[in-house]
Amino acid sequence: MIATPESLDMHLGLLRRLGAEFVSMDTWLDSQRKNKMLPRFAVAVTFDDGWQDNYEYAFPLLKKHRVPATIFLVSKRINTSWQFWPEQVLDLLINHAHQLDQEALQWLRPYLVDMPANKGSSSPYTILQADSVINRLKALDDHIIEVHLELSRNSIPALIQANPNARPLLNKHELDTMLTSGLVTFGAHTRHHYRLNHLADPIDLENEIAGSHKDLEELGLKPVSIFCYPNGNITSNGEQLVQKHFTAACTTERGWNKALSNPLGLRRFNFHDGNGSTPLNFLATLGKP
Repeated sequence: MIATPESLDMHLGLLRRLGAEFVSMDTWLDSQRKNKMLPRFAVAVTFDDGWQDNYEYAFPLLKKHRVPATIFLVSKRINTSWQFWPEQVLDLLINHAHQLDQEALQWLRPYLVDMPANKGSSSPYTILQADSVINRLKALDDHIIEVHLELSRNSIPALIQANPNARPLLNKHELDTMLTSGLVTFGAHTRHHYRLNHLADPIDLENEIAGSHKDLEELGLKPVSIFCYPNGNITSNGEQLVQKHFTAACTTERGWNKALSNPLGLRRFNFHDGNGSTPLNFLATLGKP
């Protein structure tokens, strides 16, 4: 799910040549609410999770093309060296597969199924194999997976990140710089990136949804008017809370948004180098129903 800077540069330039008018999500939603005419080919750019490379690589390209964008932030992960659990599992399976026989990783064994018969337990996994394991793990709650991984790291020091100074996520200085540019606005992506359909306790739902709005406003990143559902998952109770605190929300459903689209169920096109590394791939993905 990675797009190189070169791919993003190509995407923005190609859309511009095709006649796209880049608008911020707030502008699009304001026009929708006021029943104003919208550009026929209006494009809003979004980034999920708040990765540091959004500042290092994407922000210069947004300035180059004069394209506004919205970045959805996981509020309690800002200014931290946190790594999301899928990335932790990916690192474990690719770089530390020889540790899988350790007792501290027995919790992971039931999810390592359907691997090639000739594959030794100590052999590194491919990206596709690791992705298959990650998808199986999604049957568990996010917090449970995080607890398992923390206990595993405590028992197996080799699993601890090699570079303790590495920072995958954005910090406050980078957020302020992008906000000051006038090109970037921020939305909420919960406090901890927990999938909301796994939160049965109403207090937990309120904490993740309303709490993320509160956190970002306290950081001075106003206006925080748009929410993004982690992994695209939501419940009816969760959606009611989102509607109470936000004016709109983005899903992971693919497709175009019409003028009368439900603002709490906005669709998007998810581009990465797997489906957008060439102009032809990009256009083919954009043209899918």
